[in-house]
Parts: sequence; structure tokens; C-alpha cells
Amino acid sequence: MSQWWQKFRKNLNLSVDEDRYGYSVQRKPRFLMQGWFERLISRISMPEDQQRLLEELAKRGTVVYAIKYRSQFDYVYAALRLYQLGLPPASFVFDQHPYLWQPRWYAAKILVYHFWHLIRHGCLPDPYDDGYYREKIQAGQSGLFFLLGKKGYYKRTVLVGNDPIEHLFEIQKERERPIFVVPLMLLYTRHPSRERRGFLDLFQGQKDCPGPLRKLISFLQGYSNAVLEAGEALNLQEILPELSEEISERRKQIFQVRRGLIDSVDEIRRAIVGPTMKSNLELKEIILHHPRLEAFMQRRARSSSLEIWKVRMEADGYLDEIAASYSYPLVELGAKILTWVWNNLFDGIDLDMDSLQRVKRAARHNTIVYIPCHKSHIDYLILSYLLFKNNLFAPFVAAGKNLAFWPLGPIFRRCGAFFIRRSFKGLRFYAEVFSLYVKTMVQLGHNIEFFIEGGRSRTGKMVLPKMGLLAILIQAVEEGFCDDLVFVPTSICYDRIPEEESYLKEISGGAKVQENIGQLVRARRFLKKRYGRVYVQFAEPLSLQNHLERYRTGSHVMRPKERHAMYRDFAYRIINSINKASMVTPHALTASALLTSSRHGVSLAEVQEISRAFYDYLSICGVRFSKTFKSYDKCMEETLWDLERSKLVGKLKDEDDDLEEEVFTMEDSKRLTLEYYKNNIIHFLLPAAFVSTSILAQDSFRFSLAEVLEDVDFMNNFFKFEFVYDNEVSTEKLVSEVLSTFEAMGWVQRVGEDDKPYILTHKGLRFAHCFHGLLRNYFEGYWLVLRAFRYLQKNPYSEKDFMKKVLSLGQKALKLELVERPESVSKIIFNNALKFYVEKGIVEKKIEEEKGKDKEAECYADTGNRLLVQHYSKQISRFLRSPHFALQ
Repeated sequence: MSQWWQKFRKNLNLSVDEDRYGYSVQRKPRFLMQGWFERLISRISMPEDQQRLLEELAKRGTVVYAIKYRSQFDYVYAALRLYQLGLPPASFVFDQHPYLWQPRWYAAKILVYHFWHLIRHGCLPDPYDDGYYREKIQAGQSGLFFLLGKKGYYKRTVLVGNDPIEHLFEIQKERERPIFVVPLMLLYTRHPSRERRGFLDLFQGQKDCPGPLRKLISFLQGYSNAVLEAGEALNLQEILPELSEEISERRKQIFQVRRGLIDSVDEIRRAIVGPTMKSNLELKEIILHHPRLEAFMQRRARSSSLEIWKVRMEADGYLDEIAASYSYPLVELGAKILTWVWNNLFDGIDLDMDSLQRVKRAARHNTIVYIPCHKSHIDYLILSYLLFKNNLFAPFVAAGKNLAFWPLGPIFRRCGAFFIRRSFKGLRFYAEVFSLYVKTMVQLGHNIEFFIEGGRSRTGKMVLPKMGLLAILIQAVEEGFCDDLVFVPTSICYDRIPEEESYLKEISGGAKVQENIGQLVRARRFLKKRYGRVYVQFAEPLSLQNHLERYRTGSHVMRPKERHAMYRDFAYRIINSINKASMVTPHALTASALLTSSRHGVSLAEVQEISRAFYDYLSICGVRFSKTFKSYDKCMEETLWDLERSKLVGKLKDEDDDLEEEVFTMEDSKRLTLEYYKNNIIHFLLPAAFVSTSILAQDSFRFSLAEVLEDVDFMNNFFKFEFVYDNEVSTEKLVSEVLSTFEAMGWVQRVGEDDKPYILTHKGLRFAHCFHGLLRNYFEGYWLVLRAFRYLQKNPYSEKDFMKKVLSLGQKALKLELVERPESVSKIIFNNALKFYVEKGIVEKKIEEEKGKDKEAECYADTGNRLLVQHYSKQISRFLRSPHFALQ
């Protein structure tokens, strides 16, 4: 019999012993219509950083993949895509015979061999006892096993038989190189499921564990957005010493390892697909029956003598106005349309992948609140697009009610936007309904996105935070709607923005144009221009619970002022995180260099000198630059060319190009646009600008640290409504760091240890003027408002009328050359100055009846405090080194 068997094996031409079990697949699975399926599967995305990680793990040891549910389809899906990407392929499978995926003749030979083994030994070959898996791992080949499945369940739990994880630990004992178990998440569709089951589930399988038919249908419907992602790898070599020698205890530990892998897969799924979606009717039902809203509606019905059903109808109407109506197919379509738009609008979108990975890790365990800066209407489109394209569930976005106009409003709503009114003043019932809607959304685990600045920044720098929605989210955690919220400050920087013209009009005093369908039609012209690149970076995620811990002191209940301070501190922390995450773009650096002087022309050599000085200073400070700066000279040359092409600057050149230097010219109206881009990085340059302004205001070029500190403290306070400061960094530390940098660059020298140990060098004088030039327009703008208070000495003015007066005064002052900078005539600077002077008591707000009307209106009136006017004007005069700024 034995000779017959040897002859039979030889005739079958079976390969070497290691392949006799049929658990191996040579190179990749083979099957009918394989080429067509491979073309579809090539569209499946896998993040590049995860691909690099798998390559690195394969160099260090052996990779074994873990998939949650037992499935032949999942195996083929993973094996083919890994092979296409050039990653370690799953060349063998635990506890599964891949007969279907072998070449037909080879599969037939394996079946015959297994049948003969069954006849001779009464069982199929056992790859555990025969050392098959051990040989494969020792040879460095990658394998795959399933974490859940009926067959594996009975073997592990009831029969207490072989277990892949336990077997891998046994193999790890015998080898020096580590074994890495990598959980894989395979998604055939990213459509968020709803809490309902249909008749077809009997045949297609449940949605959390779909059958082959549902998987195939889902894959064919959404293969272009299908996902393959890897979780955090387990190094069995590191875990091995922690395993108990006692069998029952070791099995418990292995069970925990398995549960950890399953949880890792579930967390990846949650981050990509999001929580289970509820219908709008179900969501409204939850909110309208919440005990808190029920009690409020009962009180409202009693106080207004309305029937309770009418109050409920009012609340229901508010929810219809507010609530999103999420449609995944529309989101999918929107992503395709936006791909085309971005390709036509920008030269590319640079997303920082390291910061994205931090967000991905946070999203697997927490509900996320994204807080981007708000520079353009397309901010929320870019962020949602990037998250979707990088396998993260697009958040629900808080959008202003001004965007609810047809046809964009319904589209935004179905893409996840929920709408908020600009003001809750006098709308307590609406505020209560809106607050409960937001709290219910985070309770259900939905990620949220909102703009902490309220509206778009027309100046290019961060606007002071609005506390409304932030307070609601903080209360959601405090009131137990969710355990924690993780805030992700997000920086979105542009080389150029499409709204340049509209911002220029608003800053110059024009009224904001309400969004409408006409604007949508006219938006086509933006697609005819190119706006450079977009740069997106996520700051370090911030846990709200960690922030709240700082304010919890026993049983002490925070008073309203303390609570507001807590909200404000967290808001400023978020904005500072956004500022730190932002980067320097070529357009921002060039605009800053161009605006250091009030002259209408500046030579190319001067622009290059100042740009390089700013670049070197920021480099020493550790500020991030866009990737385009890799070739600095070429980058700056292309930026100046782009500004010239866009007519933001002009260029004068002599007929003899070789002898005369290029001179760039700036019209007054274009300086306001350049000011926007300068302000994109003003927060990086602000400490140096404050210090330089103080040094230049001293009686001599020798100065002390105390003198500079005093001046910087004054400027910090003076511009408190203009800039956002980092409250966690003291003024002394800030000034010391700036002086140390100036010293390293040779702009300041220490000349002793006396009262005035610092001296400004000749080179430093040149660049101190450059840094100071970044602030001059702000000082001039604040001075213009001070000068305009003479109008209030005669009659009170409404804010609108007073702004008209200041803008008119600014234009006259420019013509008379009382102020140098056209960008100082800015409605936004004037408004911020007015807030400051009201706080200091130079002017006051009054409520007066409007002439000829029965309505009351706010207006501004002079308080007669001329000493304060003189004080602030003299300080401005000192810092600008011009006596005419001192008012009497």
C-alpha cells in the first residue's frame, strides 16, 4: 500500500510537503472573472502611512493579519488588495481551506490528497500538530486568521481545541524575530446604517456581519469608496512574558488579547462609518420627549396661555429649521464633484498626515468636535472632503442660517449641515431647542464641526471667539449627555482665497451682501482662476474632561463669572492651538515684506532682504513652513510673479533690464488685500513686532528689559480686541525669547549688566523698523477713532453713523498725510478700537429713542474724559515717533 501511495503522489505531482494541506495560496487567489474583480478592487483605499507601517513591520518580523468575521470573500478582498499594494501578502490561512482560490488542477490534487488522508487516518491533516503553521512563520511568510466565527467558537470555547492566537504565542517562544498581529478592517460600503432590519436580512445577513450576498451587493454599489484599514499592531514578543504558565489563566489572557483585537476593528469602523443613524422623526421624538424640554414647554404653555400642543408644534418647527437630514449617497456624489472643483480651483491640497493620524486615533475612541479657522466659505467643504477621502466620517456642521437659501440649503442639510441663527437674543425657547438638539447629537456619538469665530475672518487673522455653541458642548459633558468630547483645532491656510474682492468692500465700509442664488450663479467665474495651494493641519486633540478637571474644586459650584472665565480660557486655548498649527505660506511672507513700508514702490532687493529676515526669524522660532519653501528662491520668485499676474502689485522696469533693478508698486486699494495675507501670519510675528516697537520708542538705542516689558504689557492690553494671546505664556518669557532670537541674529547685543544691558545694532535698526511696520496701521486706525470722538462731543451717534464718520475722517487723513497706511482705514479695526475705548470709559453706550420712530436704539456718546484721550494719543504718538498724533 505504501508503495502504491508513493506512486500515486508522484503521478499527482504534488508539490513539497509544506503545501500538502492546501492552506497556502500561491502569490494571490485565483478564480473566475478575476481580472474584472481586480480592477474594481484596485479602487479600494488604504492610507499610505499604514502601508509604510506594514512594510516596516515586515522588515522587523513576521506579519499575521486578523479579520473579525470568518469569510472567504473577506479573505480574497484582503489578499488581493495587499498583493496589489506590494505589501506582505496573506500566503496562508488558519482553519480554512482555500480550495476555491487555487488553480483548478492544483485544487483537485489537494482535494484528492485530503480525501485519501481521511480514508487512511479518519481525519483531515492537522496543520497545528504537524507543524505546518510553524514552518510558514519560521520561513517569514505572512498569514491570516479570523477572530470570530461559529467553527472557531466551538473549537476554542466548547472543545477547547487549537486556537490561532495561542498557537502564534507558542511559535513566538521559539523564534527571535517578533510576530506582529495586525487587525484589518474591511468595509464594502461606508453608508451609515440605521436601526432597522428587513426581510432580506434573513438571506443577506445582518449589517454588522453581512453574508456573502450582502457583501457582494455592497461592494458592487460602493467599491470606489470601499476601505481597507489596519489597526494598531500587537507585538507578541512584548506580550509573551506577561502570559501565565497556568493553562486556564493563559486562556483567559488570550481571550482578552482577542477581545482587544476585535475592539480595535470596531473602533476603526466607528471612526469611518460613524454611529448608527437615526431618522429625523426618531430624533425629533427623542428631543421633544426629553424631560428638560417637556418641563420648559409646560412652563411656556402656562406663561403664554397656549395649549401644550401648540407649544410642541412650535418646537417641532424649530427642529425642522435646525436639523440636518443626512444622505450618504449625496455625500458620496458631493465628494466626486468637489474633486473636480478642487482640481480646477487649486494647485493642490496639502494635508499633514502625521496630524491626521492623531485625529484618527482619537476618533476611534471618542466623539470629535472639529474647530477649523474660518477664512472662506469653502473651509467646511474642504475639511469634510478631506475627512471623507481619508476614511473618517464627515462631521455634522453648524452652519449659519444665512446659508439655508435654496438650492444650497437643502443640499447642505442632506450633507450633514444643521443651521443656527446668528443671534439668540429674545429667543429663549429656540435656544433651548437648539441646545438640546446639539447635546442629543453628541450623546448619540455624532461628530460635530463648528467655527469658534462665528463668521469668516475678513482680516486674515483669527477673530476673537464666540462662546455660544462652545458653552452648549461643555454643558453636554457636564450634564452627562456624554463622558467626554475631544476638540480638534484645525488650521486651513490658503495661498489665495476666492473672496478677496468681497472682503475688501466690507473692510472699506461696504455692507455685507446676504448670500443668495445670484451669488451662486456668479461663483462660476471663480473656476476660471487659480488660487494656489491649500494647507491643512490638525492641532493636538484637546480633551474637554482634562480641561474641566482644572476647575473642579470639591463641592464648590462655579459662579457665572467663573464659568464664563472657564469657557473663555478653553476658547482661547483652542484658537491658540489653531494659530500654532497654521503655517507660513509664500504669499503671506511676501505680503508681510511688502507692507513693512508705506511707500508705493519697493525694490526687488528690498523685498528679498526683508522676506529672508522674516524667514530666518521664524525658522529660529520653530514655525512650520509650507512644502513649497523647499526651494526658497524659486518659491519667492513664483510668488512675486503670481502677485503681479493677479495685479496685486505692479512692476516698473527700465528699458535696459541689465542696469536697472526691478521695482514693485502697490496701489492703495491693493494694500488692503495684501494686508489680509500679512495677517495670516501676524500671530507668529507679533511678539517681535511688539518688542521692536518698544525698542524704537526708547530715548536711545540702549534699553532695559523692564522698559520693553512695560511697553509690551501696554500693547497687549491696547490690542486685546485685535489679537488673540496665549495666556499660558508670560510676557516676560515672551519678551526674553524674542530678545534671545534677536541676539542670535545679531540685531541686539548685550553690552553689560547695568540698568540698560541691551543695545540695538545698526543691522537690528533696519529690521526693527520692518517688524514695527507690521503694526503701524493698527496704531493709526486706533488714533483715527480717538480723533473722531470730537463728533460725539456734540451729539450721540449710532454705531453705523459713527463708523461712516470715522471712515470719512480716515480718507481725509490719508490725503493730508496725517496717517501713512491706507490699510489703517478699516471698518474692522475701527470697530475693535471702539470696543476698547468703551471698555476704558472714553465713550459710553446709551439707549435713546430714534427720531420720528417709537423704537429705542443703541448709540455712542462722549464721557468727557479728555485725560484718557490724551493718554492714549500720547502713547500712540510715542510708538509711532510722530508728535502730531498727540491730541489735546
